[in-house]
Amino acid sequence: MFSGYRIVGRRAHSRALRAAGVRCGSINSLTVKGRAMTEETFATRLKGVLDSKRIMLKQVAEALSVSPSAVHKWTRGGEIEYERLLSLARYIGVNWLWLRYGEQAIADLEASSATDPHIRELRQKHLTEIMENEARMKFAQEVSGIVTWEWSVLTDALNYSSNDETLFGRHIRTMDDFWACVHKDDVAHLKEVLQRSLSAQEMHEWEFRIVVANDTRWISSRATLVRDIEQRPVKMIGISLDITERRRAEAALRQNEALLAKAQEIAHLGGWYWNIQTDDCSWTDEAYRIFGWAPQAFKVTIDRYLESIVDEDRARIDEAIQAAIVDRQPYRVEYAIRLPDGSRREIREEGEVTFDENGRALTMVGASQDITEQRLAELEYRESEERFRAIFEQAAVGIAHVGLDGRWLRANKKLCDILGYDNETLAGHTFQQLTAPDDLGENLALLDKLLAGQIDTYTLEKRFIRKNGDTVWAKVTTSLSRHPVTGKPAHLITVIEDIDAQRG
Repeated sequence: MFSGYRIVGRRAHSRALRAAGVRCGSINSLTVKGRAMTEETFATRLKGVLDSKRIMLKQVAEALSVSPSAVHKWTRGGEIEYERLLSLARYIGVNWLWLRYGEQAIADLEASSATDPHIRELRQKHLTEIMENEARMKFAQEVSGIVTWEWSVLTDALNYSSNDETLFGRHIRTMDDFWACVHKDDVAHLKEVLQRSLSAQEMHEWEFRIVVANDTRWISSRATLVRDIEQRPVKMIGISLDITERRRAEAALRQNEALLAKAQEIAHLGGWYWNIQTDDCSWTDEAYRIFGWAPQAFKVTIDRYLESIVDEDRARIDEAIQAAIVDRQPYRVEYAIRLPDGSRREIREEGEVTFDENGRALTMVGASQDITEQRLAELEYRESEERFRAIFEQAAVGIAHVGLDGRWLRANKKLCDILGYDNETLAGHTFQQLTAPDDLGENLALLDKLLAGQIDTYTLEKRFIRKNGDTVWAKVTTSLSRHPVTGKPAHLITVIEDIDAQRG
């Protein structure tokens, strides 16, 4: 309102007021003498403000770095210097001109401003700017949900913006109102944070929970201290906003990352990202572990990656990478790596290259899987198959895999010799066709019990019909092989011993 005046000292201050027609009497010493306290004076106005705002003389003295007795004298009509007057008015939050000279001085100054077109235009411009700024601030607060606040460190007075109810579910008028909203588990920590922030020199930020109608919300507050001329904290001004959704999203993200990390650990699968243009690589923790490295212990480069591959595979993998980048070939490879401890590990890897609109390769994203155990299992299976095949083919008795419908699926050499068929010809028959009719009924009855789960195995002596039409007595032992996953019957395993000499 008074921006048209530039106050540079007490004399200039007096001249400006007199020029404006303000009836304020002598102001050279800025004192009030010889007036009764019941009159409208500087002293009575000061005392009234202190009483209404419940500000103690000691608090004023600390804020202005004067003695309490000096403040007491001011409330009794004592002298006050011009600079002290300005500091006092700022601290208690009133217009210095009103505090010193009263309503009449304000009215006189406004009247003089009204007769000066330049001052009136300037004043109107400033008022318009203030109104526009306030409107923008209010709109920004409503859209963003930001609540502004001011806390007096000396008086504990608290002032929140008018939209505080949207954040706290109620209007916050006192510190007691505020603490009543804070989650009980956060109160002690938040008080410690506030206490520490009183000595902080920079902007301070903290997060805490509040409870609104049995609903817990996360709040973020950012604040800075306002200090007096002696650099002592006077008040704290700040903003607060609801970050509940952000905290929930962060919690969900952490949970998903934990699940992904566990899934990668279980599957021995590690993900990686490679910026082809900058050679910047980003690997998951499991990818590091697969290569025998401590997670995130160093930044992986393409050269270090290639060095870990065994010599006999390195060139092939380098060529596969170049083919994916240059020729856009699918990148699916298997190779071996040498770990830092010297051991060997088998890797299966897939990746995909992304290109810009000009066809330039930008990044490559993929996954590496440790398949060492799978390779060992495959090797053991092959060795087991070879051992079984050797036993199967070299056995002194006939051995066959027979389908549930009776077809001969696989027979060893001894069985072919007993029946007089080669393997290929035998596969075109069933055991029912090659069983003597008088012996078939007993065999089928035992088979039904086996398939029904009533018995685990059965043995009988029966006659087979050889390819030349002769019959041969055999001791037959049969068991059931089940599917390893479903448990359902898969095929019969039959051991056939030639006993024709004993029965003959």
